Amino acid sequence: MKVISFNSYKGGSCRTTTCYNTLPYLAKALGATSQEPILVYDIDLDSMGLTNMFHKGGDSQKELPYSAKHLFVEDDEGINQNAFRKLDSVETGEEYFKHYEKVGNDLGLEDDGSVLFLGADKNSSTISDDDYVKYAESSPIQRFITKTFPEMQPAPKAVVFDCASGVQGTTLTALRLTNCAVMCMRPTYQSRVGTSDYLTRKIPLEINRRKTNRKREIILLPTAVAQINMPESEPDYEKAVNKLNDMRQKAIELIRRDIIDKYKTLGKHVDLGYELNTVMFEDRDDPVVGIPEIERFKWEETLLYKMKDEEKIEQERQLEKRYEKLAALLAR
Repeated sequence: MKVISFNSYKGGSCRTTTCYNTLPYLAKALGATSQEPILVYDIDLDSMGLTNMFHKGGDSQKELPYSAKHLFVEDDEGINQNAFRKLDSVETGEEYFKHYEKVGNDLGLEDDGSVLFLGADKNSSTISDDDYVKYAESSPIQRFITKTFPEMQPAPKAVVFDCASGVQGTTLTALRLTNCAVMCMRPTYQSRVGTSDYLTRKIPLEINRRKTNRKREIILLPTAVAQINMPESEPDYEKAVNKLNDMRQKAIELIRRDIIDKYKTLGKHVDLGYELNTVMFEDRDDPVVGIPEIERFKWEETLLYKMKDEEKIEQERQLEKRYEKLAALLAR
């Protein structure tokens, strides 16, 4: 069973959009079905972007007894976590999966139950330090991933977390459990330097508190990378392309210096707990860097699966290929 997290040092890094648009390709790559689905959790409890995406901006999720918050924090009377403890003892996936929301159709998949979602509670807030310390070692999600899911018949194909930015409590728990973290970042100075600090100092200190022999991997993913958006017939088109390529190359060099080289240098002295994979931003056989910026998707991030193929421009088809490539890396 794959355990995948989508992370970012700061908000506004297209983390949630990348997670949402990768899900249908990941479901196909893993062969997810209603019997063996992908379980998706919005654990950005004080922002709940993924919850809003699936619920079309509504105030609350569909009538379900649980939210992602209940996987990490017990309420005042202990009702919610106790309810999840009861679920912890279920023997069949079918019995467990009914407590999740079916969202496969929202992602353009024929099998609505192939992707199941547990959204953030609209009334939830960031987990306090006291709550996190109290439940970090015994939270239901930790028991589900390490014990219940592997023994479940049938078991889920994957668990996917859309994390809060930085090192909030839920994010740290998810990182300890994950096989692969997709680290989203804009190729700006603030994001490069912040991501470097996030990868080389903050994450390892937390991850290495509970060492495991499990292989962990980070896919470094520049997001919202500038694209040419002008007809080739324009007189200055070639000049614009050359300028854009120069900008991209400079960004790659800065990412290498600020993050990758620093990461490797620290790796000689510190067990970082992860293996860094840079294929999504630097691939000699692929001229596209990371996830390209597409104008239409600045305003409606869920548009990709509502459009017919003939309605998509070439850049949007290219965007789909990038999400598909990312899903293939995650499904390995």
